Amino acid sequence: MDLRQMEYAVAIADELNFTRAAARCRIGQSGLSHQITQLEREVGTRLFERTSRSVRLTQAGQTYVACARRVLKAVQEMHSEIASLDGPVRGRLRIGSLTLTAGNIDQLSLLRDFQEAYPAVELTLSDTDGTETTAQLLTGEMEVAVIALHEHQLPPGIAYHLLSLAPLVAVVGRRHRLRGTGVTGLGKLSDERFLECSPDTGLRAQVDAAFDRARARRRSACALRSAGDLASLAFEGIGVTVVPRPAAEAVVPADHGDCILRIDDPQALQPLALAHRDPAPTSPAAQAFLRLALTRLLGDRTPGLDDEPPSAAPGRPHEPHGDLGTGDTGPDGH
Repeated sequence: MDLRQMEYAVAIADELNFTRAAARCRIGQSGLSHQITQLEREVGTRLFERTSRSVRLTQAGQTYVACARRVLKAVQEMHSEIASLDGPVRGRLRIGSLTLTAGNIDQLSLLRDFQEAYPAVELTLSDTDGTETTAQLLTGEMEVAVIALHEHQLPPGIAYHLLSLAPLVAVVGRRHRLRGTGVTGLGKLSDERFLECSPDTGLRAQVDAAFDRARARRRSACALRSAGDLASLAFEGIGVTVVPRPAAEAVVPADHGDCILRIDDPQALQPLALAHRDPAPTSPAAQAFLRLALTRLLGDRTPGLDDEPPSAAPGRPHEPHGDLGTGDTGPDGH
């Protein structure tokens, strides 16, 4: 068993296809099959169930791949740390973000400044969200992510730094019966074609929680990843939706602002938070990014609700208390 075989096993687990995994590893398919057969002989059990049409991991394969990911990650961090002792910070850094233009979080300039300060770091971005992101943080496949989950919605082992909270709003079309009412309860949307965010996303978790609190049901008409796309469809009368207020205001023209309705639930909020594994990743690249991100995105301010526009001031949602938390400790505990 060696690192190369671990890389092969991880590639097959990711691709679930020997041909694609072989191309990714730059090895012939027969050579890859031979290496996996040899690996299975060494560990004493089958790691993959393979037929002419499909590949899947056995229970032993799932355990092996999870351990292999940790080993490969540790080896990569070791090489990066050694290389950084006598030169610039190097290595690969994987960052997750549900959207680079969400709310008032200036992620674009953060990424630009980091790349300028650490040009030897290979930066990889992913738009995974929700449970998939947290799983990748725990396994080390991803070092840092901006997520739309509350701290109490995360599994143990994730460090959480709240950046902002945005109220969820309903978006309706120009000719919709609720346009201009200013505020709505989610029960009033029960009979509407509801434009849904994709499962396993942070936004979906917050919308589900809001409907649960209202004890209301909804009739889902679609499932999309982009809150902006959902707001656009709702504004055109394709259905109704619930999205963070910044996403709605970015789409709905100002002279049609009455198509955006406040929700009569002060807990209907979408957070944006910086998350990473706890304890923090040890690679120099990840440590450098966390230092810059916590300084730039959080700084000395106290995270809270995004500022309400003057027209929405009456009845604005109150800041949450208790289990939403601020989680504003840095990776070093200060």
